[in-house]
Amino acid sequence: MSLSESASAQVQAILQAAEAGAAEIKREAEAEAERIRSAARETKQDDLSGVLKLVASLREDVDALEAKLRELETAAPTEPVAPPETARTTRAPKAPPPSAKEEDTDAEGARLIALNMALSGESREATDRYLAENFDLSDRVALLDEVYASIEG
Repeated sequence: MSLSESASAQVQAILQAAEAGAAEIKREAEAEAERIRSAARETKQDDLSGVLKLVASLREDVDALEAKLRELETAAPTEPVAPPETARTTRAPKAPPPSAKEEDTDAEGARLIALNMALSGESREATDRYLAENFDLSDRVALLDEVYASIEG
């Protein structure tokens, strides 16, 4: 065998070994890419499941709030409310203090409004200010603690 034939055979063997190595690297890379895609699909599915559970929980909370509001609307008297300007200028006799049942209804209404405001992203301070201006609550801070704790987890 001549020198050129020998060199050619060696080059041919090196080339075949390189091609086989490249094919093996390609197979391993494709397998790794498939493992990564599979893991990403599983993570995406888990994330989607978590979001769907959260949405279902929020829907249940909203449904419960709507039911409670309907209950309060049917239980509340249907007296017309005077506009703020009229209310300030009218001199009406002082109303008797509310009964325990009226205070409970007032607190429940305030709780529902606070929960709605909290779920809508209102700050605790804004909700506190609104409740202070519109409700006569015996323990507004406790009500706010309860509402904001319930939505924070």
